[in-house]
Amino acid sequence: MIPADADELVTSQDIATKYKVNEANVAYWVTLEGFPEGWPSGPGRTLVRDAALVDDWLRENLPVYWAQGQDSDNPYGLPEGGPKDLVKLSDIAAWEGKALGRKEPVPEVTLRTYISRKKMPGPDRKPGDGERPEVTERMWFRETAYEFVNRPRRMRRQKTSEEPAVAEQAPAAAGESSERASTARTGYVDAQAIASTYSVSGQTARGWTRVEGFPEAGENGYSAAEVDEWVRHNRRRSWTAAQRRTELTGQAWPETPAADSSADVQVEPAPADEAVSEARGEQTELTAEMIGPRYGVSERTGLQWISVKEKRDGKKVIRRAFPTPLRTRPRTYAAHAVDVWVKEHRPHVWAAAKGTGPALVNPLPEGDPLDLLDIYDFAEVLGMATRGEPLARETIHAYHARGQVPFADRTAGDGGKPRVLQDHWYRRTVYDFVLSRRGSGNFDARA
Repeated sequence: MIPADADELVTSQDIATKYKVNEANVAYWVTLEGFPEGWPSGPGRTLVRDAALVDDWLRENLPVYWAQGQDSDNPYGLPEGGPKDLVKLSDIAAWEGKALGRKEPVPEVTLRTYISRKKMPGPDRKPGDGERPEVTERMWFRETAYEFVNRPRRMRRQKTSEEPAVAEQAPAAAGESSERASTARTGYVDAQAIASTYSVSGQTARGWTRVEGFPEAGENGYSAAEVDEWVRHNRRRSWTAAQRRTELTGQAWPETPAADSSADVQVEPAPADEAVSEARGEQTELTAEMIGPRYGVSERTGLQWISVKEKRDGKKVIRRAFPTPLRTRPRTYAAHAVDVWVKEHRPHVWAAAKGTGPALVNPLPEGDPLDLLDIYDFAEVLGMATRGEPLARETIHAYHARGQVPFADRTAGDGGKPRVLQDHWYRRTVYDFVLSRRGSGNFDARA
């Protein structure tokens, strides 16, 4: 029976057309809690729904899709103003968060990554560009910002705030161990626990949490079950690698503590085997795949350390080679020897893993904060401060391409003085970046 207050009725196909998705999306939406119920109507007994209720539900639960169905240049109700009004990055972060249906602004570091990847337009105004009014930070015209926020979006499957955590066993994907796939974690995790579980860097894990469609954080953190499900579907390589490590090391799938509303402190996992080795006072052995996660970095980083060779300047040893393995099949290393090497040659990583405080191999050179440094100056400063030698050119170029360094303060053709022919950063930008990296100064001591 058609409700008396129903004005316009829509089929699943109508919904897909209006909100610019395929019918598979709609078929998923109707399974979510609270989606308006349908009823058969017409000669063909086609299932229909109240269009207004569908629109209200999408606005509340899937605002990105809702916006795609609005015949408006400003579907999110962004503040009115002149097209040439100047707005800050923090303003755009707040509007982007509103567009995604979040209570908090999108982190500014996410937007800086978008800029580096050309996903977001660069600033219209910069300090020292000679235009009026003078600005002291990068700023955008309102029309530029609104065009970015109101852009068409390609979305992964979103979870609504009311959707319960995954509790049922997920079917094992091809090539996976059904025993592993059936092991469901419970409780909550933070970004560091995610990084440890999947042996990725903390920066990578935090990047995952900012991806559209990643499970929303609750009061106690991220649901471990929802995170596992997301990684299994969206980061297959990390999921598969985590399973392979478990099989190689014989370790159990990491358990997470159940939520405790009275707990104010989240438990941070210690590096692999650390708690056991300290408690027993014995030297442990590490496989090659265990080295990176032991110190809170990715497995790949640990495998790169293994190939480090001795470096000399005449008779002086500048860098010691990585410790020789105890066995080669599988490659196994003495944990104590690896600890000594990491502490000496990767002190910023050691400091972050142990929570011992800021650690720079060499002090940052003195200089004017507004000195312009090119990408190779950046590589030298970062490398000398964190490992005692400049970063390789291909390394800094990779960082730049992936958006892992700040957006350049000066670019070719930006009209600033002096003229530059390539990306340059102010010295203060580079130094702030070095000191903000986990291990260089921006972390708290472990409890």
